[in-house]
Amino acid sequence: MEKLIKMKKLLLGLSLLTISSSCFAIVNFTSSTGTLVMRDVSVDGTTLYDSVTLKLNLANGTFTVVDATLADNSFSSTAIDTLTQDGIKIDFMGCKLSGKNQITCLTKIVSLTKDQNITANGNTLSKLFDNQSKQYNTSTITALDRSGSFELSFNAIQGIPIEVKFIFNNIDPAATSISSFQPWIDNGVSNLRPDFRDIEF
Repeated sequence: MEKLIKMKKLLLGLSLLTISSSCFAIVNFTSSTGTLVMRDVSVDGTTLYDSVTLKLNLANGTFTVVDATLADNSFSSTAIDTLTQDGIKIDFMGCKLSGKNQITCLTKIVSLTKDQNITANGNTLSKLFDNQSKQYNTSTITALDRSGSFELSFNAIQGIPIEVKFIFNNIDPAATSISSFQPWIDNGVSNLRPDFRDIEF
């Protein structure tokens, strides 16, 4: 039943996308039938597809889903880049599409020398720039089953990594990569402002 509901949402979303000028699609038609392939399809704001292929019947105005490939939205298991400063290590694990026009960037933060309070700053402090140089401010920060929009503080036990996610909304559909992701982390004494570059999503 759940699969049927999700497929109905997929069909509804695809029917809307076929009339959207912002949709990237490959079309191949004969006289009465056609094949439509769409990339990076978001159905319900959460479920993402890398590719969806439709078989169109132009004679009766119907279509069937031939193939739908779910997107891999898992993060790297190893750090892509790392900043270590003033006893804090920030491992950057990547950025992924996480919803309609939404990107989530994952960091793992470790206090190397002691237990301490660490704050991840959001809003206008942590930023993302797409490959067209358009700037986005953080919408939400999550860590340890908590979330905040402006800042999120947590107690970091020495040596234990804490996953901190930075969520950005209203990403331009024309963006194909991230030029720069700049999270802002502080411990009340030092400000850590890494600049992670050239990121695929």
